[in-house]
Amino acid sequence: MIIDLPLDGTLPTDIVCSHNRSRHHDSPFHQHTNHIELILFISGDVTFYTPHKAFPIKPGYLIAIPNGVWHRVVTKSSAPYERIFLNIKVDLINQLSTPKTDLFDCFKTQDNKDVNILNLNQDFIDDYIAFCDQLIPTLDKTEYGSDVRARILLSQILLIANEVHPVKDQPKNIMPPFLEKVTSFIDDNLAGDLSLSAFADEFFMNPNYLDRSFKKYTGLSIHRYVIEKRIELAKQLLREGHTVTMVCEASGFGIYSNFIRTFNTLVGLSPGKYKKKYQK
Repeated sequence: MIIDLPLDGTLPTDIVCSHNRSRHHDSPFHQHTNHIELILFISGDVTFYTPHKAFPIKPGYLIAIPNGVWHRVVTKSSAPYERIFLNIKVDLINQLSTPKTDLFDCFKTQDNKDVNILNLNQDFIDDYIAFCDQLIPTLDKTEYGSDVRARILLSQILLIANEVHPVKDQPKNIMPPFLEKVTSFIDDNLAGDLSLSAFADEFFMNPNYLDRSFKKYTGLSIHRYVIEKRIELAKQLLREGHTVTMVCEASGFGIYSNFIRTFNTLVGLSPGKYKKKYQK
């Protein structure tokens, strides 16, 4: 099963789970505001990207991705790529946790890491796959007890993720250092000038070459990445209760009509309706 995700990464359900096989995979950078993600890599020759790192993934790695972290997976050869991805709403994990057992622990990162890389032995891999393969059809059922079974299976999956240990040696980062600087520059200047000429002035590089290099690693042009990041900032500010006019300026759009149109296209709601629906 292949899941078509919304452009801004917002998921419409509490749980999304899919067991996929393919020979080619090249997803652009994306993130999920209110959902964490677990990706079990079963086979394939793939590279995992965050805004600051890129590293090869081995079969048996389980990547625990906190909500809001941008990421991308790309196959590097035609070798069969098999994986299971699982998205869970943060509020649901909190509901399943207890004072003794915080199921969110495996998503808590340290030492400036974007994600946690967990290493499963074969017994854990077999159990994890079995639970996910049971969960997937259960999510589509509506009969009595199906929701409880889904939560039981989800709890078992999360227990595995919290019982295994992170990899001892972090994979080597193959992201060019200048691209790390580019993403940091974007994060630090979302409200300012992020035109290609601004990047050229900052990094003393040909803007077209810079844009091509950025897209090679992220799957997005610099312009598209900036728009996605600005929309994410706008959503955060709207949830905090700020006015649409203030959010337009603070997120770097400047032109009000352009902000309204872009937000509506990527999120599927106007900024005003989004604020009304999600304001804390």
